[in-house]
Amino acid sequence: MTSGLPKQPVQHTPDGTRDASRSARISQSFLLASSTYGAGQVANLLFQLYLLKLIGAAEYGTVGLAHLLLITLIFLADLGYSSLFLREPIRTADWQCGWRCALGHRLIATLVLLALAITGWLLFGSEGSSRHYLLSAAPACVFAQFNFSSPTIAAGQRLTGLLLGQIAWPAALLCWWMLHSNLSLAATTTAGLSVSLGYLLQAIANIAYSRRAILWLPLPGKGNIGAAMHLSIMTVCGTLHDRLTAFLLAPLAPSFLPFYLILNHIISGLSGIQAQLSRLLLAEAASQQGHLKIVSVASLLTWATANVLLAGLLIQDLTPSMEHRYWLALSAIVVMIWSLSAASGFLTLLLISARLERYFLRPFLIALGASVLLQVLATWTGDGAYLLWARLLAGLLTMAALFGVLKMRLSHWGIAALLMSLIACAAGNTAWNLATAAILLLPVLTGLLQQRPCYLVTPRYRDQS
Repeated sequence: MTSGLPKQPVQHTPDGTRDASRSARISQSFLLASSTYGAGQVANLLFQLYLLKLIGAAEYGTVGLAHLLLITLIFLADLGYSSLFLREPIRTADWQCGWRCALGHRLIATLVLLALAITGWLLFGSEGSSRHYLLSAAPACVFAQFNFSSPTIAAGQRLTGLLLGQIAWPAALLCWWMLHSNLSLAATTTAGLSVSLGYLLQAIANIAYSRRAILWLPLPGKGNIGAAMHLSIMTVCGTLHDRLTAFLLAPLAPSFLPFYLILNHIISGLSGIQAQLSRLLLAEAASQQGHLKIVSVASLLTWATANVLLAGLLIQDLTPSMEHRYWLALSAIVVMIWSLSAASGFLTLLLISARLERYFLRPFLIALGASVLLQVLATWTGDGAYLLWARLLAGLLTMAALFGVLKMRLSHWGIAALLMSLIACAAGNTAWNLATAAILLLPVLTGLLQQRPCYLVTPRYRDQS
């Protein structure tokens, strides 16, 4: 197997002008990703808070599960195509055929998943409000597949592409504000209809922006289903694997669980921003500049995590409660786990751009299987810390598998950053936490401020500029 990448590694360039320019582009991409994602998530949050106020906490529990089910169906029915079409040049001759086949695949997947979900909910789920919400919001799953965001970003229109994917929830909030006082329906039914209308308005906006109605006529055929399914399987398995840790941790550290869930909400928000930023980076990953930008972002994340972990060591001395100090020590491991996952996620963009996802699927699934086994074995110790350390080890295995496929390696600075982060995690809730923070503070700050590269990767293309 060949990696599709050249032999010579990219070294840290001494050209301050180029470094400053690349840093400015990364900052701009991060601002676009975080602001557009934030707008959609704020509208979603306001929608949920308003629904909670109208129907009460007890009733909202089952309605919230129905809402989560619908969001999950939209995610699953995409089949990985949102990432796939970020790398496909829109001007190629077979692009339109591939896009229309993909639309057909996504619509079939949506209808099948919806039928299974609704049937299961009607037979085994709650009755009343949640059922009304599920049925009235179900069309949103179909409308969500009419999304032209990825091709727009791939064509270089980054802000427009991001906005095309964030119309649904602001539109749903506006529709609910208009419908709630004019329709004599149950609050959950009106809320579900508003969600469907929000996604319908997003679909209309995307279809209108594409300027080609024929793109939205599904076409039978195989298309790019193989590559899409490889991406989809990795995403779905990775998500399920992340959820497993919370369920295994619950009986081991019940007092830490609420703190963990709050931290997980924060991490989920960061992951959403990362996903938006990844969409921008993947669209330009085929160029040498794109490669350098991806490696720079992954390195910056690695150094930022090391600094956060050291800050956590300093905060521990301000916490008199031993239980709270233990929570902070566990939280450091959780942050480190997320950092490895996020850095691997950015580097996976190189894998997708080089069309190597099928070569990574098997080692990725093997790494996840090893992770599940390690975590289950760790539960026998009865200590949540051992479980989280097992999960951290699995993150390192996954990153190693990714390096093997991409023919990458850690730089000397990368090895130092990783070791210092691991030491900071191990120093949590110990008597030598302050001494550790004092020793590591200078090199960790130096790596962050000077943006030292943590990963060495070979570019696929020569710089054409």
